[in-house]
Amino acid sequence: MIIGFQGEAGAFSDAAARRLRPGAQTRGYLSFDLLVAAVDGGEIDAALLPVENSIAGSIPRSYDLLWEYANLHAIAETAFPVEMNLIGTLDAVEANIREIRSHPVALEQIHRFAGTHPAWKRVAVADTAGAVAEIVALGEPAIAAVGPALAAELYGAKVLRTAIQDDPRNFTRFYLLAREPQSHGTLGCVAIEVENRPGTLRDALSAFADRGLDLRSLVARPNHVDPFHYRFFFEIGDVDRARLDAALGAIAGTARIIGIFSREP
Repeated sequence: MIIGFQGEAGAFSDAAARRLRPGAQTRGYLSFDLLVAAVDGGEIDAALLPVENSIAGSIPRSYDLLWEYANLHAIAETAFPVEMNLIGTLDAVEANIREIRSHPVALEQIHRFAGTHPAWKRVAVADTAGAVAEIVALGEPAIAAVGPALAAELYGAKVLRTAIQDDPRNFTRFYLLAREPQSHGTLGCVAIEVENRPGTLRDALSAFADRGLDLRSLVARPNHVDPFHYRFFFEIGDVDRARLDAALGAIAGTARIIGIFSREP
């Protein structure tokens, strides 16, 4: 089985894929668009797509792709802890570090730790795992990276300090996408488009509530056709397929099941 992810080998998404499907081969892609196109085209068996971060919120492009690729289905969900580590070359010592490199979001998430080293230069790069690969290639012990422990393992670097992120409650939630749907599970994701007139969204919400379906989140995204018109993604807990089908049938608009799945480690 080949699972794709966005980023360089050793990225947090790579680590999440390896944990979700131990023994699977993983393959990195430069963008979410290329990743989803790869599974849709049969180049890989599945794609691990991040949909939400516990601090930053939903990931807009991922939801757009869930709508655009109607032939793909979410078959599993996993939440992965984002643990930032200070990573150096094998001969690096934290006291001698003068520069750190990482993705801009990663650098934003270590303000308190970096603040204890005000002389350190901070350099933004495209990817956390790529930052680790860079510092290993440079071979300069005074330049460190901030990123996943898996990247240190893969590129022959050394973790100098673990868990340096400001907030320990930092998790990213992923959907595992595949071409074949899963018929059972405890959770679900559906998407709808309704007319832009008073009461249509209320009526859609009532269709779920009247059938005892628990909505655990709601994400609105522009429909990319009419300016300031939206489509809505609902995530549902305790899915009952018969009640879900009945709810979608009662909604006056376009409705699509993105996936029925369960939360997995």
